[in-house]
Amino acid sequence: MLGWLLSGAGVVVIFAGLLGVPAALGGAGQPDGENLDLVAVPLIFVAMVIGALLITRGRQWRILPAVESLRRDRRPPVLFLRSFDDDDLVDPTPRMIPLGAFFARTYEESLVGALNSVGPVVSIGRPTETLARLGSGRLFVPDHAWRTAVDHLRQCSAAVVVMVGRSDGVWWEITSCLDRVPRAALLFFFPYVEDAAKRRSWWRRLLAFHPAEVPLWSSPYRRMKREREARYALFRDRVGPLLAGKLPPTLGDSLFIDFLPDGSPRALKTVRPGWWPLALLTPSLRHMLANPAATLRPFVDKLGSLSGRIG
Repeated sequence: MLGWLLSGAGVVVIFAGLLGVPAALGGAGQPDGENLDLVAVPLIFVAMVIGALLITRGRQWRILPAVESLRRDRRPPVLFLRSFDDDDLVDPTPRMIPLGAFFARTYEESLVGALNSVGPVVSIGRPTETLARLGSGRLFVPDHAWRTAVDHLRQCSAAVVVMVGRSDGVWWEITSCLDRVPRAALLFFFPYVEDAAKRRSWWRRLLAFHPAEVPLWSSPYRRMKREREARYALFRDRVGPLLAGKLPPTLGDSLFIDFLPDGSPRALKTVRPGWWPLALLTPSLRHMLANPAATLRPFVDKLGSLSGRIG
C-alpha cells in the first residue's frame, strides 16, 4: 500500500508542477512572458525531479521479496547474479523516450522484464540494504552465507544470468556456474559501464543525470565501451579455455553470450527497438540501444525445450 501511495503522490507532484506552477504564478500577478518563464521553468523542473523520486521509491516498495515472489509464483526462478557495485547501472535505451531521463531504468529492470516469461527473477541482496533496488526480488542473507544461498537458488532455477564484472565474488559465481549449471541454462551479460565516480557524483544524482542522457557527447560512450570490452577480454581469457567451442574474438554490438544445447557459445544478436532509426541523430548512443525481450527471444525459446529445473 505504501508503494502505491508514494507513486501516486509522485504523479500528483508532477502534474502540479506542469499545470499548477504556471497558473499559480500567473494568478499571483507575475508578468507574462520571459519573467514568468524564468520563475516557472525551474519550479517545474524541481517538481519533475521530486515526483520522479517519489514514483521510484514507490516502485521499490512494491517489489516483492524473493521469498514472497517464489511463494506466489511456483515456476522455477531465474537467478540473477552480479556485483553489488553494478546495481545502479542504467539502461541507456529508455533515456531516448520522452521523460526517460526522469524515470531511469536499470539494466536489471530490463532483464527482469525480458525474462519474467521464464520465471520469477530473484537475486541476492546487499546485506546492508533495507530497501530493495529496482529489479529482481531480493533474498537478504548474512555476508558469510551468500555462497550457500547462491548454491541453493541455482539448484532450483530454470536459468542463471550473470552480469559479468571484475569482482572476486562475480568470478566465483562465473566459474562455479560453469561447473555446476548446464551450459544451455547459462546467460552472460556484458553491459556498457560508466566509471562509478562519474555516475555517482552528487550533482548527477541531483539532476537524475547519467552519461547516456547526453548522447551527442562521444567521450562517455567511449569510456563505457572500453570498460565493456575490457570485461569481455577478461572473460574470454579466463573462460575460453574451459569451453569446448570458441568464444568470438570480440562482442561487436552483442550484449549476451549463451550456449547452444551442444555446449558451444553463441553471441546473441542485438535487436534494436522499433524506433531505432530516430537514433541516427545520436551517433554515440545508437550503438547501445537494444530491445531486451526481442534480443533474448532465442535464449527464452531454447529454455522452453529444456526441463523446468537445472539442479
